[in-house]
Amino acid sequence: MKIKKIVTISIIAVCGYLLSPATPAVYGADKISFVIIFLGGPDTGAEGETIIRQFMGSLSKLSGMKKDSIQGKYFNNIADAKIYIQQNKNSYIMASIGFYLANRKSMNLSPLAVVQQQGNDREQYYCIVKKGAHTSLKQLKGKILAGNVLYEDKKFINTMIFDNKIDISNYFQLKPSNRPLSAIRKLAAGGYDAVLVNYREYYSLKNLDLFAKIQVIHESPKMPALGLMMIDTTANRAVKSKVVNAVTRMCGQPDTKEVCKTFAIDGFDTIDEETLSNEITKYESAR
Repeated sequence: MKIKKIVTISIIAVCGYLLSPATPAVYGADKISFVIIFLGGPDTGAEGETIIRQFMGSLSKLSGMKKDSIQGKYFNNIADAKIYIQQNKNSYIMASIGFYLANRKSMNLSPLAVVQQQGNDREQYYCIVKKGAHTSLKQLKGKILAGNVLYEDKKFINTMIFDNKIDISNYFQLKPSNRPLSAIRKLAAGGYDAVLVNYREYYSLKNLDLFAKIQVIHESPKMPALGLMMIDTTANRAVKSKVVNAVTRMCGQPDTKEVCKTFAIDGFDTIDEETLSNEITKYESAR
């Protein structure tokens, strides 16, 4: 009788463990998330869902990872993205070098790939004005500065873009704007005094009539155009080679290159943290 009672208790205990709420969390803990942060990009509704669906489909096909083992989310602002990432630690993140530098330590980020844009793997930022309106940053003190780049970390903007020469929060009237092209049009019409854009945005202006109406009065030093990073977790390390191999091939495959066209990039090339050592030192040594 005593033995029978012990066996019965053991069975109940095992069943209780298997059916406990904690069990699904264990099974789902290694699900890999892919987070796309595209500041000033399409809305996060239907258009955003199309972007992430394209990306996840291409990734699954090229990596061999099962669709039910991965999940994706698209964001056009950093605040919402960070909330999602905090809840999904096994995340690969497509974001800027600004995001990486600002969150490298707190999120334990590892850089994986730079993006190729018009044959260039360097990022650069430009402060542009209406042609003839201003000739230097000194003339812009107290004026309106707009652009989606203003959603980036302020320390990154001050340190890496303006080389610690100004504090944008005190120097300008800041008007962050989701749509870069709309901001440029407003600049040309006299609604803004200056707009801050990145390399991709500046290059795209060269094909428009607007380009003849603007001029650059400040450009940042060049830096690696970091585009892919991961949170350094055991689960992420286990699939790192698959993910990196898939992403670096994605833009060259006829049936998956549409994803790259969405972001106006030509491809991805691998990178390691040592390549970013100068940028890391400069950012982290600044106040």
